[in-house]
Amino acid sequence: MRIKAIFFDMGGVLLPLFPERCMEAYRQLAGFKDIADYLDPCHQHGIFLDIEAGRMDLETFFSECLKHCAPGTTLETLYRCQEQFFGTPKADDVALVKELAQQYEVYMLSNNNAFSMQMHIPNFEQAGLPLKTSFKKLFFSHEMKLLKPQPEIYLQAISGSGHKADECLFIDDSQRNVDGAVAVGMNAVLYHPGEESLRTLVTDTLAKLNS
Repeated sequence: MRIKAIFFDMGGVLLPLFPERCMEAYRQLAGFKDIADYLDPCHQHGIFLDIEAGRMDLETFFSECLKHCAPGTTLETLYRCQEQFFGTPKADDVALVKELAQQYEVYMLSNNNAFSMQMHIPNFEQAGLPLKTSFKKLFFSHEMKLLKPQPEIYLQAISGSGHKADECLFIDDSQRNVDGAVAVGMNAVLYHPGEESLRTLVTDTLAKLNS
């Protein structure tokens, strides 16, 4: 078997994303009128990028975020807005990860932040895919202080798995991130959420790579 480790992105792959819904919540509930300049399904900007890259702590992020909001906006309101970004992991995707873990080492490699993680942990737990026990290791940008598609984040993830780059498969919904993985020698495929089955994409790709 050629592939030994599978790396999943989180948002857009294992976790449905609803950026427009989230941005509308920020506008309507928090008065954050220029939120579209900061939020993006794959690559954030400004303070949202800084917290994702681990360059800004959570307290500073909240302080800076509130400067964009209407007077009187609370942290509770920010949480209500941010949680609108995320759906719930699909049952078949949860089953897929569990099945793959019987044959491969399964990891997560995600651009993420401490704010959203407070929502992701219970979300995945309730879906039956606890993050800390369902994956061999979690590689998150805000903890590594690196962002996809920077080469070093992939290299550290590969090293952390103990495998060679060409023994790893990476799945992401961003072409930039897929290209970044390929550039360091990983096998990588682009997932189109809402247009194809994650199970079919992964199983077909594994069949080709392991033939």
